[in-house]
Amino acid sequence: MQKPLQKIRELRDLLNEGLLSQHEFEQRKNAILDSEFAPNGRLSANANHETSGDDTDLGFIAGQEIGAQSKRYKLERLLGQGGMGQVWQVTDLATQAALGHSEKLALKILPAQFTQSILHTRLLIEEASLVRKLAHENIVRVYDWGRDPATNSYFIMMEYLEGEDLDSYLRKHQRCTWPQVLQMLLPVAHALHYAWDRHKLVHRDLKPGNLLLTKQGQVKLLDFGISARLVRMHHQTNAGAHTSGLARDQSPHAGTAGYRAPEAGNQQAQFTPALDVYAMAIMIYQLVEGVLPFGEYHHSQQQAKPPACLSATQWRVLQSGFAYAASERPESALALLEAMSASVNPQQVKQAGAALYTEMSVSLSPADLAAQQRAEQRRLRKELELKRRQQASAALHALVEKQKRLRDVERLEQLAQSERRQKAAELRLLQTAQRENLKPESLDRVQVSNVSWEEAQRYLAALSQERGQSL
Repeated sequence: MQKPLQKIRELRDLLNEGLLSQHEFEQRKNAILDSEFAPNGRLSANANHETSGDDTDLGFIAGQEIGAQSKRYKLERLLGQGGMGQVWQVTDLATQAALGHSEKLALKILPAQFTQSILHTRLLIEEASLVRKLAHENIVRVYDWGRDPATNSYFIMMEYLEGEDLDSYLRKHQRCTWPQVLQMLLPVAHALHYAWDRHKLVHRDLKPGNLLLTKQGQVKLLDFGISARLVRMHHQTNAGAHTSGLARDQSPHAGTAGYRAPEAGNQQAQFTPALDVYAMAIMIYQLVEGVLPFGEYHHSQQQAKPPACLSATQWRVLQSGFAYAASERPESALALLEAMSASVNPQQVKQAGAALYTEMSVSLSPADLAAQQRAEQRRLRKELELKRRQQASAALHALVEKQKRLRDVERLEQLAQSERRQKAAELRLLQTAQRENLKPESLDRVQVSNVSWEEAQRYLAALSQERGQSL
């Protein structure tokens, strides 16, 4: 087994060769150090960053290929990692080979503990198949799932989007105005309503880390139901055993500590929109106040401090959203937001959306921009190399076709010569036969053979009569 120093040296070599950006190098190096030198083998430096208790450094590197032969992808850039595995920007090699180019895709590689049994694998496939049916502009599309035979790791193919999650946005800005909150969360509420109304699906793990703010100013909902299902499977498998960090922080049914509804811890709890209503209300409070209203766990007697930016009516509606009893909450997250936004000027929401778009378009740091430029240069070099290979392949193919045509022409000429020689030989035999047929005896035989039987009888009779007269 490799020591941490050896792993870091390998990462340094990859950085020097241009296969890793500085950001990727620092991220993977810190993951190695955290897993090795933190207390109990784990380090949680930030309460907002959850760790699974299992090593999330799965050993994948940029440039590595993953997947079966018919569904093979090349890892280009590590986008993030956490308790649910790693997310990579990838290239679809099959599409690139067929068309010469491939759109950017995102691939989430799941840790082995989530697919360690046939039951886990079947449930994962069922969940991914359900989520693939979701077609909403504010839900990140899930295209497919697959397995890497070399590492036995399962992965999920998703839409690739550039931006940052709402958790990162909050760490930089601390809090948002109420019009900004509406601008960001109303599309999410519509997406949740669509999923329940059309497919009876509940997200079950709604939190800022699962909301992506794109550079185009859109809000996209990530991990629809999959992470909660995997967490529940992992918890049930390890019930009664030593619990990992993931089992401590995650519900056996759904959600993340701080955003999880109180009833989610009940083994008999049903997946209903009330789970997402509670998480949506918690997020609203966090966005306008910068903190969670109840910390990680909500007790029935806890009371949250009213936000200064909300009116008394809005505060009463928000309190109903994170009510301890599910029956006291609004019927959906959309109903919650619509009730809170009744007195808001739509023009303010529109202006907040424009400001958010402008901010997201310039939010990339110089290091991220440099990493993107290096990635773009690598992509252009790869495209140039691919074009050269395609040109060389086309030239080789043309040469092979030309040689084949020359062999075909030569073969046809040989056949023609053989036919000419055969015809010449037949002609000589015919001429020889004709010359033999011109001999006298041959001619007589031919003439006699042409006399009929009656003529021969008359001839013999006449010949006998002449002899009798002469005697």
